[in-house]
Amino acid sequence: MNTPMQNVRVDGATRLFGIVGHPVAQVKTPQLLNARFDASRLNAVCVPFDAPVEHFEAIVQGLKSLANLDGLVITVPHKISARALVDRLSPAAQRVGAINAMRREADGTWLGDMFDGTGLLQGLAPLGFQLAGQRVKQIGAGGAGAAVAHALAQAGAASLAVSDPRQAALSELVERLRHFYPDCKVDIDHNPADVTDTDLLINCSPVGMGTGDGMPVAFGAFPAALQVVDIIMTPAETPLLKHARRFGCNASNGLPMIHGQLEAFARFFRVDPAEPALSTFSDVR
Repeated sequence: MNTPMQNVRVDGATRLFGIVGHPVAQVKTPQLLNARFDASRLNAVCVPFDAPVEHFEAIVQGLKSLANLDGLVITVPHKISARALVDRLSPAAQRVGAINAMRREADGTWLGDMFDGTGLLQGLAPLGFQLAGQRVKQIGAGGAGAAVAHALAQAGAASLAVSDPRQAALSELVERLRHFYPDCKVDIDHNPADVTDTDLLINCSPVGMGTGDGMPVAFGAFPAALQVVDIIMTPAETPLLKHARRFGCNASNGLPMIHGQLEAFARFFRVDPAEPALSTFSDVR
């Protein structure tokens, strides 16, 4: 039976990549990146690092000091705080105010970038989701939520109503969106349970990830035309998605977001078989 990474050999020349979050048991990035390394016969490996919030900065600073570490993927709940741990931000990361990837540059400095939003849009398009011109209701204004909201506004969403119990994060996101995308009507959502006049509902909060979690909001019936996305990946069927499918909605979890980001990660981390910085498995016999 073929399994990802079946040809991987870790040796002294192996280049390291990681994904840092808390928790990390649910992440899919290592499987996808390692399968790509395997297929391209790159001597590289991506491993998960579980970093509680109180130790996050110390853990990342320690990882950055490893000479054979080339990059990190950043996931929940560190995407906003991680921006302070890089030397430069890409234009996208500057707009969003968060990063989900950081790489070591040739001069030893670190660059941060954000791919969550564009990855989600690329992943949803083949599934029949309409995004341009849509009236969007979004729950969650954290790092991933900010990236998704910016991508939706940039893609031409007609309106965007955002809710989050963290008022400071919510206000900052709405202010940024209004500044960068004046053609998109952006408001704080004071009634997130009401999906009237909504084309796309997207949950960017972590509610639904934990055992025993319910829906992020006490929703009633959904119109069948409502598109529903929950960016949580594990469990694959969150309470929100189960609720949406009851009413015949086109619904998706967050896995398309990761698949949509894979090429962007590969370019950002320069994991190309022709890239001289990475040895191939066949270099040493």
